[in-house]
Amino acid sequence: MIFKFFIEPQQQERPRAVRFGNGVRMYDPKATKLYKETLALIAKSEVIKKGYRRPQGALAVSMTFVRSIPKSFTAKQKKMALDGELLPRKKPDLSNFVKSTEDALNGILWNDDNAIVQEISSKVYGQQARVIVEIHTINDNKF
Repeated sequence: MIFKFFIEPQQQERPRAVRFGNGVRMYDPKATKLYKETLALIAKSEVIKKGYRRPQGALAVSMTFVRSIPKSFTAKQKKMALDGELLPRKKPDLSNFVKSTEDALNGILWNDDNAIVQEISSKVYGQQARVIVEIHTINDNKF
């Protein structure tokens, strides 16, 4: 099943800490928290629209993070980015996009991200920012 979420991808930022009595409480920074909450709401809506049921067992997941083209790009750079000749090689790291997205979609597209045993991910530029998630079940007997 393929899901397209029209939201600007956001990386998993380092957690923040605050003293709480004798201990320390960790929390997500504001931008990461907002991304996770917004993506979860969009995903819940899509799940209802598509009548999607969370798969059981091992999963193969493909994630494509389409980033907005920076306003500072020249016309030539924009064309190259849209043609796939110029890729977003700068920060944030691809793995940080994956982590925040997996966390946001826990309990919505899959029961827990520990069921993901195979993953392909990429980040590209596009006209409209979005996150594309494709999910397939894997027969455990294949391994």
